[in-house]
Amino acid sequence: MKSIIKHDASSPPRMKVLRRNGLARRYLFSALLIALVPLIVLAFMYDTQYVKALEKVTESRTNARLAGAENLLRTFLQERVYELEALADIPEVFEWLTTASPSEEPGPVVMAQLRQALDSPHLYGVVVKPSKFEEPLWYLTQTLLDQVELDKLPVTPFNNGEIIGPALPTDSRPGWFILRLSPTGLNPAPDAWVGLVIRLASLTDQVKDLSLTGLQNPLVVTPQNVPVTAVGNIPQNSSQSTKDINSNDFIEGWHIRLQWLGDPLLGPLESARFGLILLASGAALAVIMLSRHLSKRLEKQVTPLIEGADRVAGGDFDTPLHTEGTAEIGYLAFALERMRLRLRRLVKSMVDVERRAILGQFSAGVAHEIRNPLATIKTTIQALSRKESDPKRQKLMESVDHEIDRVNDVVQLLLDYARPREAKASKVNIIEVVETVKILADAVAHRHGIELVQVEHESVYAWADASQVRQIVMNLVMNAIQAMEGIGGRVTIRTKQQGLAVYVSVSDNGPGVSADHLSHLTEPFFTTKTNGTGLGLAICRQLAQANQGNLRFQSVSGEGLKVTLKLPLYLNNENQESV
Repeated sequence: MKSIIKHDASSPPRMKVLRRNGLARRYLFSALLIALVPLIVLAFMYDTQYVKALEKVTESRTNARLAGAENLLRTFLQERVYELEALADIPEVFEWLTTASPSEEPGPVVMAQLRQALDSPHLYGVVVKPSKFEEPLWYLTQTLLDQVELDKLPVTPFNNGEIIGPALPTDSRPGWFILRLSPTGLNPAPDAWVGLVIRLASLTDQVKDLSLTGLQNPLVVTPQNVPVTAVGNIPQNSSQSTKDINSNDFIEGWHIRLQWLGDPLLGPLESARFGLILLASGAALAVIMLSRHLSKRLEKQVTPLIEGADRVAGGDFDTPLHTEGTAEIGYLAFALERMRLRLRRLVKSMVDVERRAILGQFSAGVAHEIRNPLATIKTTIQALSRKESDPKRQKLMESVDHEIDRVNDVVQLLLDYARPREAKASKVNIIEVVETVKILADAVAHRHGIELVQVEHESVYAWADASQVRQIVMNLVMNAIQAMEGIGGRVTIRTKQQGLAVYVSVSDNGPGVSADHLSHLTEPFFTTKTNGTGLGLAICRQLAQANQGNLRFQSVSGEGLKVTLKLPLYLNNENQESV
């Protein structure tokens, strides 16, 4: 491959010059100065300034670490919310929670999903409350419910769910709390919900790094105003002093308390002052002895990097660089190797972009050259058909006319891919778009024995081109229907709003797509269908990107395919209207 990077052809400096002005020699003198002067000054000021500096550093670090621990606690709970949302969104679980009769046991699919949720080391069990049940069902060790009254535990809102508890630890059982969510993913409702029984110790374990032996003990204070240690126990001495540090609530009613244990022991620090003098002398001798060894090691590690960098400058992107080394040299070696790989990918991507541009020009040219003769042939066939009296020939001409229309559709796909229309964004009611697509596709789905389902959802509005969004959704639905031709099944359309984005997902329970094919679905002319053109999803991707969105594909072979269209949310402000 010819290099696309211009480089200086002049020869690099000789190694003797590098050795004379090298890092090792400079390191020797710099290290002597840097090692000796601070140690002497530190020994002089140790007993007068150290304690005050320690207090200031401890205070600033404590504030930063408290903020970090709050983020860890919120992140831990948010991860459990994601797990719970995934469980509640499973169609079988949703259906059982919302439709099960009071005596109906969960099916094998629901039980399998509940058992899978229990694989997490942070969970004790799962609790579910179908809408028609008077009491929730518990899937956990029953001893955990000893001395616990669920209706008397505090309830705290968190994101789209609620936290019930905690049930404080006792001598006979550990502490736990419930994170529950309604199956719709909206605000929890008492009619139907699913919850995770989470170890209290898993939550409090997030603050263990705040512990300072002999100085501070981190505690998590619950809504019952009861502190819990990092290992999930109630401390024997939970009294609060004026030196304790309390954080802000990381969620409503929950906060962190740093319990002060006492003053630091300064005796051993005083004796260390005299050791600094000996350390300064030893450091000077060690630096001199190590300088020669360091010089040889630097030369051994740097020389291959220089040679490798020169090869890259010459256009050789295929020969790996020498990546062995220690500390900064090792990082530099890996950085140079990443640079080589990225340059190689850059050259490859430039070739790919050029290939796509040529493909677009070629597609447009072929489409225009084919369309005109097709129109003439179609007109001729129609004229001959009107005068033909033989039924067999009449049927043959109708087949030719149908095939001409099919070729014309392929030509139109080529034109759409080569010259996509510019998106004209406006306020789009996604529910109306989905309903329109469902009406148009219902007949085709029914003809193939496929059930087309639209999951009810409140109105959401996107900022996009309405006709292009309709084209994308229609293409996704038709692809799903075609994937299940002859076998039947269900195609489900869902819409939701999350953050500043609107999501439209089309899922089927057909044969799915293998992992090898999943990453190639939007490539032009790639198709898994025997009569497909491979341009439908490529055009959908172009249209999604033109509307500041994207497509995401999820599939397990044999279990169906789910395609999710993400679009920007309509914000109803002047700034967006002007975009």
